[in-house]
Amino acid sequence: MSVDMYQLRHLARSLAYLYQELNELKYSRPKPPETRVMKPRPGPQSPGNWLYVACYLDQSAKLREVAFNAFSDIGVKVRDDEAGAVALCCKLAFYAQAVSELDWANDLVDELRDQQRIISQRCRPVGDSKNGNDGEVWLTARTISYKLRRQGYQITPELLRKWAERGKITAKKDAVGQNLYRLSKVIQALG
Repeated sequence: MSVDMYQLRHLARSLAYLYQELNELKYSRPKPPETRVMKPRPGPQSPGNWLYVACYLDQSAKLREVAFNAFSDIGVKVRDDEAGAVALCCKLAFYAQAVSELDWANDLVDELRDQQRIISQRCRPVGDSKNGNDGEVWLTARTISYKLRRQGYQITPELLRKWAERGKITAKKDAVGQNLYRLSKVIQALG
């Protein structure tokens, strides 16, 4: 059974967005426990959420292995600055036609689907406050400005905050108190 190159391209692009989201979540603080069980101790705290860091390390190592094997089989060289998870997914999407012709392309697609399932479960758990009724994720201003900058729009987080104050787009607060926005609403406000 052959692999559809468009399906592979779409899968790689959606996985790149999930890796961006997971990378953003790595630096978020873990939720504090409901009740305090010990006296507070001064000192250094964990710089990020260990669950997202562990998931990122585990899944990106698996992605790196299959992507490097695919690129070596089709004769594409990978530079050092392209060895990150997001860059590898973008490169897989770019070379989707050649990768889809590999003998083991079905195994590659299975691995990408498995990673997509695992990362989306970590980033968007069921009952999470970031998910609306339609399943679209509420993102931070920094994440939205980064995604739109890659599409050619010059939107700053400050501009998004102003738009939310003026009622041009909707915003809501997360558990930490950060403003969250919907990417689709921001794109509607641009057009």
